[in-house]
Amino acid sequence: MPFYGIQLEPTKKGDGSPLTAADQASHASIVQTLRSTGLPIVSEEDQNSWTASGRYWLVDPLDGTKEFLSQSDEFCICIALIEEGLPVLGVLFAPACNELYYGANGVARKESNTGTHDLVSRERSTSLRIASSKSHPCRAVSEFTDLNSITQYSPMGSALKYARLAEGTVDAVPRFVGSSEWDVAAGHAIVRMVGGDVIAVSSGQPLTYGRSGRRLPLHIGFRWPYQFDDFIIPSMTEEDQ
Repeated sequence: MPFYGIQLEPTKKGDGSPLTAADQASHASIVQTLRSTGLPIVSEEDQNSWTASGRYWLVDPLDGTKEFLSQSDEFCICIALIEEGLPVLGVLFAPACNELYYGANGVARKESNTGTHDLVSRERSTSLRIASSKSHPCRAVSEFTDLNSITQYSPMGSALKYARLAEGTVDAVPRFVGSSEWDVAAGHAIVRMVGGDVIAVSSGQPLTYGRSGRRLPLHIGFRWPYQFDDFIIPSMTEEDQ
């Protein structure tokens, strides 16, 4: 947060995404803390770490750097524990909002200025509500909203979309453009603890982690009691990847 609201000069990484001193400081702080666990740490900001497997931490030190730079509060820190390809623990922290979400062992909670609250399953909405990427809009999401008669659509930055899914303020999060494992794993873990899931649209199976290059297939997250078959998925081409 000492970097928030001041003029930063971002550099561009190989994929064209911005990198700032805030990303690097967050990475250094998280790695220093997690080293005490003795587990490998895979961080977006350390490409040499990406080959870890088995049981390891998966970290995005600052998810939503574009939102951070534009002084939007929709950025967060994402930390997940991966065991044999599955996210078993997740933490999302939105420092500008003072909102902390975490989940493991079948329990998920939110801490904020209003106190600590358990995240619990909720019944279906009267009409479907979705959140999708603010920075990466795409044709397929627009088609998804039409096919599924979506009336409430919230463009949103960073993995906070999955926090909203876990607390039940949205019902689904379609991600029909490319993304990386650290963008999703922490939110996926928390959503799982409340009965939901994140499913690859090509296979209809839950996302797993540890892929080459740490890239994910196109996917959709949803909360309980929704299921993958409840949604009509549009056809997608290579341009959507």
